[in-house]
Amino acid sequence: MVLIPMAQLKILNRDKIEELNNAVCFFTLKNGRKIAYYEYGDPSGKPILFCHGTGSHVHVMLLHEAALRHGYRIIVPDRPGIGLSDFDPKRKLLDGADDIGLLADHLGIDRFGVMGISGGGPTILACAYRLKDRLNFAVDLAGAAPLYNDPDALKTLGAVDRFYAKLGRYLPLFLFQLPFALLGFQQKMLKNPQAFADMMRSSMCKADMELFMIPEMQYVFMRDFQELFRQGSRGPALDAQLIYHKWDFDITKITAHLEIRQGSEDRWVPPYFSQYLAKALPDAKLNIIEGQGHFYHMVYADSTLSFIDQIVKN
Repeated sequence: MVLIPMAQLKILNRDKIEELNNAVCFFTLKNGRKIAYYEYGDPSGKPILFCHGTGSHVHVMLLHEAALRHGYRIIVPDRPGIGLSDFDPKRKLLDGADDIGLLADHLGIDRFGVMGISGGGPTILACAYRLKDRLNFAVDLAGAAPLYNDPDALKTLGAVDRFYAKLGRYLPLFLFQLPFALLGFQQKMLKNPQAFADMMRSSMCKADMELFMIPEMQYVFMRDFQELFRQGSRGPALDAQLIYHKWDFDITKITAHLEIRQGSEDRWVPPYFSQYLAKALPDAKLNIIEGQGHFYHMVYADSTLSFIDQIVKN
């Protein structure tokens, strides 16, 4: 693995981030619920429905320029209650797969790939469970697994993530919203990207800390969390709580092939989670990236999309 020197890494500047953020599209379901979605990369390229992590669509912008080079059309819906997507109080994890399928129908896309990172992992697995016959590939980038009742798994998390995971498992939503509301308030008040990066430092390995020394990277994730809390804390709190609670489908029944990419030093979603998925799923391959953390997949976008290129060829 050859890494681009830090000084040569190209991350979207602030003007481009805001330009892409303003290019929002909407899809309205039959029940009137509205889904906000964004498109990055090549509009005529091979379609990938991307499931964003715990955050919003903004961090997926890091794939935009590489997607242009590699010929991918990356479509990113915000989950309910996040960004400009309407909240759905009755939402379950499998509903995320249904939203992906309906959005693809709306766009006239029959077959597509799905990819996601971190908190988007459960939606990737839901798609593999529900939409197998429509998928060209399914790629999980250090995604969450149904392990938040496992004490050994919790020990591998950073302090902040472990705190929210424990609260999310036991508190009803109206109470779990309170710590999320505090987090959301901090995002609105923090106008200094460096201060935002410092707040997240306890969950970062050395490789991630180095990436967050880049001012543009700090800005991307400050804006990512501002969009996460655009409608308040209810949507983000439920989004997290669904992952922490018992899932509404059995991942051992997934027969679609899943490719898993995982940084060996990741502290946001540690290797313990990906290793579990690789063993629990009937057809999965674990790809470990030595020495890297959680954000390698997005910042080194050409590496991630070259990985997709190989899957598509095979």
